[in-house]
Amino acid sequence: MALDSSVLVLNRLWQAVNVVSARRALALVYVGRGRAVGDDYTVYSWSLWAENPLPGTGSTVYVSTTSGPVRIPRVIQLLDYDRVPRPRVKFTRSNVYLRDRHRCQYCGSRQSAAELTLDHVQPRSRGGPTTWRNIVVSCFGCNSRKADRNPEEAGMPLLREPRPPHWHPAALLRIAEKPHPLWQPFLGGVSN
Repeated sequence: MALDSSVLVLNRLWQAVNVVSARRALALVYVGRGRAVGDDYTVYSWSLWAENPLPGTGSTVYVSTTSGPVRIPRVIQLLDYDRVPRPRVKFTRSNVYLRDRHRCQYCGSRQSAAELTLDHVQPRSRGGPTTWRNIVVSCFGCNSRKADRNPEEAGMPLLREPRPPHWHPAALLRIAEKPHPLWQPFLGGVSN
């Protein structure tokens, strides 16, 4: 559904701070808390955005309103928000899956979250902590094979050294979704 598509949210300083649904983005623009950002990076208030049939790219999506079709913005800028994004990502199971891109860090197979588990690189029974640097995504087969050993003892080297990820709004995207091309100047080259 068009209203569930993703929209990049910028703060007043043009820094990416969040990704929200098109429904939420349109509501923020409508109540005057934000401005829609056009394909040429010009900002528009609700009245200008809704009343003018602005040209868009081939992937332009409209929603129907009582006053006519309104184009869904791909980027909005908040008018009263100056904060910058948090520098750290919260340590959660889903964020570990995102960091490792749903890929077993031992065999490299990419699977759904239901077919994966988390593994302590240094086993907990040997004092291994539950931190970004000691947890990786693993398929059930590799997790069983590694058992209560470290990767060297099991002969199972890691594909990548586990590290804390850098926070970025792109991390809020579903893993299968690609950022819209209009987002690229604000994401600093980050892509899924």
